[in-house]
Amino acid sequence: MSEREVFIARNQQSLAELVTFVDFVDEKLTIGFVEVNFAKDRDCLIDIITTHPQCQDIQFEVVKLSDPNLRFVRDAIVEELNKIQRDENKKLVLIIIGLEKSIGMSGDYPPVLQDLNFVRDAFTASVPHPLLFVLPDYAITRLAKYAPDFWAWGRKVFHFETGQLTREEAIHQTIGSDRMLGSLELSQKQERIDLLQRFLMEYCPSGYADTGTNLKTRINILIQLGQAYSSQGEFAKAKENLEQALELANDDENLASLHATALYELGTIQLNQGEFQDAIALYQQSLNIARHIGDVQAEAATLNGLANIHIQQGKIEQAIALFQQSLELQQRIGNVQGEAATLNSLACIHTQHGEIEKAIALFQQSLELQRRIGDVQAEAATLSNLAGTYVYKGEIEQAITLFQQSLKFHQRLGNVQGEAATLHQLAYIHAHQGDIETAITLYQQSLNLTQLIGDVQGEAATLNNLAGIHTKQGHVEEALALFQQSLDLTQRIGDAQNQAATLAMLGQLLADKKEELETALNYLQQALDILQRLQSPDAETVSRILDRVKRDSYPVVGKNDERE
Repeated sequence: MSEREVFIARNQQSLAELVTFVDFVDEKLTIGFVEVNFAKDRDCLIDIITTHPQCQDIQFEVVKLSDPNLRFVRDAIVEELNKIQRDENKKLVLIIIGLEKSIGMSGDYPPVLQDLNFVRDAFTASVPHPLLFVLPDYAITRLAKYAPDFWAWGRKVFHFETGQLTREEAIHQTIGSDRMLGSLELSQKQERIDLLQRFLMEYCPSGYADTGTNLKTRINILIQLGQAYSSQGEFAKAKENLEQALELANDDENLASLHATALYELGTIQLNQGEFQDAIALYQQSLNIARHIGDVQAEAATLNGLANIHIQQGKIEQAIALFQQSLELQQRIGNVQGEAATLNSLACIHTQHGEIEKAIALFQQSLELQRRIGDVQAEAATLSNLAGTYVYKGEIEQAITLFQQSLKFHQRLGNVQGEAATLHQLAYIHAHQGDIETAITLYQQSLNLTQLIGDVQGEAATLNNLAGIHTKQGHVEEALALFQQSLDLTQRIGDAQNQAATLAMLGQLLADKKEELETALNYLQQALDILQRLQSPDAETVSRILDRVKRDSYPVVGKNDERE
């Protein structure tokens, strides 16, 4: 039997009732609710009734209301109604689909249902036609609860069952989708989250998924929920799902690959939040499992994660070695996405070492690969990094253009962390061009976003730069307070490079006050010790500053010497 035949066989009674309803209903406002849980079944049902012999005298029109931010249903229907070319010899029946997007799966009193309930009486005159609202069961339940007056006008609810095959196919199509999360826009990510949550609640409940295929499916859904939430900066929700996945996978050898993936994703969240030691521990566990089961792709990805931590800790040689190992593995197995990510990371290191042309070449290679596979989120990150390289070259207009391209991608995708980082970079440029007001505005926007998602490293960097602006404006106390907040954060997460930078700036500022020279010297010495340990070229600069403060004969570097 075909899928259409199977659907008809399972729903003969409901189908007959629905056809009779649309056939006999008068052409005036009459509301019917049709419960169908999957789009595939919904489309099949619409095709069946619109081609049914009993409905030949009916003009069916499908009205799509799939905007997740929709609030005014009646207005949207009237707008679509005005576009319809009427067949005066047929009765018009409107089929409303997609409303579940704005109804949502959780939260009290969604705005769309509040308005629907409020304007119920206005439908009679403005939409004088039969309406069929086709919705999944959870949306119908929420409509009945939060728009009770409108619900009371419904003449009938028609329930259509989903076959087990369709249900399982929908689950596996979702968790096995080859569309990268980074290529999905914010609304699409939310749609994916809603669907995964639905599968988790209804088709893979915890009591049902004890062994075998059901357990693997449940763990997979939890991991993908973690990834989706993480991509939106909702780290707490991401951790919750990933930790559940870890608990289920436990030490089961058959679930080792999923176990490694969950550990890796948790490690990445810890890295993004600046919790480096926790990230290292999680990555190392993931790496051990990946090597044990021979999962080369997972091994390469985890090496990348560890390398990124080494960069943050100033261990550049170790980072390069890990990136090179990862790159060889990615190229060996043909993992284009991983190869592009690794090239991007290597390019960043070359930028930091002043090897600008080599960095640009690697960034361009990475961009070509990302565009080839449609990895928009990674492309946005690479554009931002490439822009930073052009800042080093002094080509500011080109840098701003690239940052703006990156910002648009991040905002479209709902990547809050990427948006915050790009706003930070744009603020830096405006500050150095003397546009202080714009710079402060952009830094504040970035700071709000980093605090929202718990990006401690990003928060510390932005506090530092705001402090720098206040220093130049002569607002010394405000600058000291911001530098101290930044220092506390960098020390907490073990970000040695930025900790040294903040100590050096605090030291200079305190020395300039000439009131706390001992503290200033202590800060500068700590900064120098860290930079020498990191073999940073900035160590020489800080050493000169320290010597000058010790002599207390010249003003601190960065201040105009009015006596010269």
